Amino acid sequence: MNKIEGYYTPTILQSAIDDPLRSEQRINEFFPRVLSRADLFVLFIAIVLFIPNASIVQATQGAGAATYVYWVIGTITFLIPGAIIAGQLNRFMPVDGSIYVWTHRALGPLLGFFAGFCAWFPGVLVLLSAAASILTLIQGIGVQLGGTDVNWLATTWQQGIVVIGILLLSGWLCTLPLKLLIKGAKVVILLYVASIFIVGLAGIVWLLSGHTPQPSLTTSTLGFGGQNIVLYGVIVLALLGVEVPLHMAAETKQSNAASLFLRWGPLVVLLAYLLGTFGVMAVEPPGVAASPYSTLTAVHTVFGVATSVLIGIIFIGFFAMVAILYNVTFARILFVSALDHRMPPVLARVNRHNAPYLVTNIQTLIVLVMALCTYFAGPMLYQVNTNFSNAVYDVSQATTSVIWCISMIILFLDLPILLRRFRRVLTKRTEQLVAPTWVLYLCSIVGGVASLLGIWTTLRYSWDQNLISNNQWLQFVGLSTITLLGIGLIGSAYPRLLSSLNEQTAAARENARLYNELTIAYEKLSQVDQLKDAFLTTASHELRTPLTIVQGYLELLGEMDDTSPELRRAFLTNARRACDELVLLQANIMDASRIKFDAATLVYSSIPLKETCCSVVELFEPLIIQQERQVETDIAAWIRVWADETRLKQVFRNLIANALRYSPDKTLIRIIASIEQEREMARVSVIDYGSGIPANKQEAIFDKFVRLERDTLSITRGSGLGLYITRQLVEAMRGTITVESSGVQGEGSTFSFTLPMHP
Repeated sequence: MNKIEGYYTPTILQSAIDDPLRSEQRINEFFPRVLSRADLFVLFIAIVLFIPNASIVQATQGAGAATYVYWVIGTITFLIPGAIIAGQLNRFMPVDGSIYVWTHRALGPLLGFFAGFCAWFPGVLVLLSAAASILTLIQGIGVQLGGTDVNWLATTWQQGIVVIGILLLSGWLCTLPLKLLIKGAKVVILLYVASIFIVGLAGIVWLLSGHTPQPSLTTSTLGFGGQNIVLYGVIVLALLGVEVPLHMAAETKQSNAASLFLRWGPLVVLLAYLLGTFGVMAVEPPGVAASPYSTLTAVHTVFGVATSVLIGIIFIGFFAMVAILYNVTFARILFVSALDHRMPPVLARVNRHNAPYLVTNIQTLIVLVMALCTYFAGPMLYQVNTNFSNAVYDVSQATTSVIWCISMIILFLDLPILLRRFRRVLTKRTEQLVAPTWVLYLCSIVGGVASLLGIWTTLRYSWDQNLISNNQWLQFVGLSTITLLGIGLIGSAYPRLLSSLNEQTAAARENARLYNELTIAYEKLSQVDQLKDAFLTTASHELRTPLTIVQGYLELLGEMDDTSPELRRAFLTNARRACDELVLLQANIMDASRIKFDAATLVYSSIPLKETCCSVVELFEPLIIQQERQVETDIAAWIRVWADETRLKQVFRNLIANALRYSPDKTLIRIIASIEQEREMARVSVIDYGSGIPANKQEAIFDKFVRLERDTLSITRGSGLGLYITRQLVEAMRGTITVESSGVQGEGSTFSFTLPMHP
C-alpha cells in the first residue's frame, strides 16, 4: 500500500518498476483533493452521454426497432469492457494522466505519449463539437419557434462568431476553482437527465395517444448486413469516454471514488440513450429523426413549442458545460506530460485556484484556430451550404471517434501486457484484481474488436449521406485523422528529442563550465605568477634599501675614526631605524604565509589601548621629528580591548607606517578611539591628510602585494603586504577594518578597525 494524501491506495506495480514517473510523486503538490464519487459520476455523464448521438444513430435507419438491441449489444461489448479494463488499470496505478500513465508502463514512453495524444486530442476536438452542437440547437430553437422557413445564423461568419464566443467563455471559466465548476455541473447534469426523460416521455405519450410509432416497433432487422454493422459501429462511438473521469483520479477524496461511475455509469447511459432513441423514433419519421435537433422536434410535436424551447435551452447549457469539463479533464493529460518533462515543463503551472491555466488556454487556442479555419478561412476557399454547422459537427465528431478508438485499442492492449508482465506479483495479490484474469483478457479482446469495428464503420460510411456523400466523408474524415495522427507521431518523438537535446545541452553546459573554470584557474595562475614577480622585485628593493642604509652607516663609522660621539650616535640611530624597518618587513612577509595558522595561537588578554598605541608611536618618533610632523592621540585611558598585545602593536605599526609613508611631510596624523556601545566594541581610527585612495581601489588594497599604480611609479617604498596582514590580524581578533577616503589630494584617508572590549 502507498499512502497518498490521507488515504491508502494500492500501487503494487510501482514497487516493481524501476523508473517512476515524476507525475506519480508530484501531482498532489498542485491539485487539492476535492472530488467525490458523485462528482466523478457527473463527469462520466457529461463525457459519455451526448444525446445528439441518438440523432446520428437515426441517420443509419434500416434496423428499425432492432436499434434498441444494438444499444444493448454496444453497451455489453464495448462500454462495460471499457469500464472493467479502466477500473483494473486504475486499481493498479491510481494517478492522474490515465491512459498516458498506463501505456507508459505497458509499452514504454514513446507509445505512452502517442496513446496520450490519441486520448487527448479528441477532447480538444470535442470542444469544437460542443460549440457546434450549441449552434445547431440555437438553429433548432429557431425552427421550433418559426417553422422550417426560419434559419437563424445562416451565414458561416455568424456561426463562427457564436462558436468563438462560446470557446472564449468556456476557456475563461476553466480557470475557476474546480469545486465551483463541479457544483454548476451537478445542476446542469440533473436538468439534462430530466430533459432526456422528457424526450422519452414524449414517445410514451405519443403511443398512449393512439399514434403509431415511426417506424413500427415490429419493424426490425437483426443480422450482419452492412447497415447493421454501421449501426453497431456508430453506437460504439457514442459510448466512448469511459476512462476520461479517471484523468481526475488524483483529485478524489476517496480511494475508490471511481467505483460508483464504473459500476452504474454504463447502465445509466444505456437507459438514457434508449429513452432518447425511443422518444425520437416513436414520434418522428426517419427523415426528421436524423436531424441533429430531432429531440426538440419530438418534444415539440408532443408537448408544444414552450417545452421544446426549454429543453433546447437546457441542452445548450449542457453543451456549454461539456466544453468546460472536457477542457478541464483533458488538460490533466497535458499537465502530467509536462510534469514528466515530456512536454515543456512550463505547462505544469497552476493559478491561484489550482487550475492548470496554461494548458487550458493552449487547448482553447488550438480550438480557436480550428474554428477560424472552419468558419472563416474555409468558406472563403470553398462554397458551403446552410447545413455547414451540421457537417462540421459530424466530421469533427467522426474524426474524434476514430482517434479516440485508436486510444481505446491501446488501452485494451495495455492490460494484457501488464497482467502478463506482473503475473507473479498478481498471483500472490489476487485481491488487486477487479475480476478473474480470464474475464479481463476477454474484455480486452472484445473491447479491442469493437473499437476496430467502430473505426472501420466511421471511415466507411457517412453518418448522413444527404449531407455528405460516402466518398467525401472518407476524404474529410480520413484526411483529418491522418493529419492529426501524423502530428501525434511527431509529438511522440518530442520527448526523445527533448531528452537528447537536454543531454547535449547539459554536456555543453558542463564543458563550458569546465572551460570557464580552466580559464579562471589559468588567469589566477597568471596573476599569481605576476604577483610573485612583483613581490620578488618589491621585496628585493625593500630589503635592499634598509640593508644599504645599515651598510652605509657602518662603513662610515669604520672609516671616520675621529668623529664626535654625537655624530656616531646619530649614525647608529639611523642604522637602528633601518633595522627596525627591515624587521617589520620581514615580519609582514612571514605573516603573509602563516597568518591563517597563527590565528588559532593568539594569546588574548585585556590590553590598555592608549598605552599600547603610544608605545608604538614612540618607535616612529625619530621619523616624526625628521618629517616635522605631529601625531595626535585622542584615546581615553580607561579603554581596554580583548586582543593579542603583540599583534595589536603590529596593527598599529602597519597603519602608522602607512600614514607616514603616504602623506606629505609636516602634515598631521590623528589617532582617535570611540566606543560602540551596542556591540561593546572599541573603534580606532588612524587619519592622515595625504593623497587619499580612489573609491574603486579601496577594497583591493587589502589584498596581497597590491599597491596603487601611482605608488609603484613613485619613490615611496612598500611591499603591498602591510594592509593585507593588518586585515588578517584584525579579523583573527574578531574585529573588522575599513577605509574611508574621497581620493582627493590633501583630504587623505581614514583607516578604522574595531576590536572587542571583553572576551
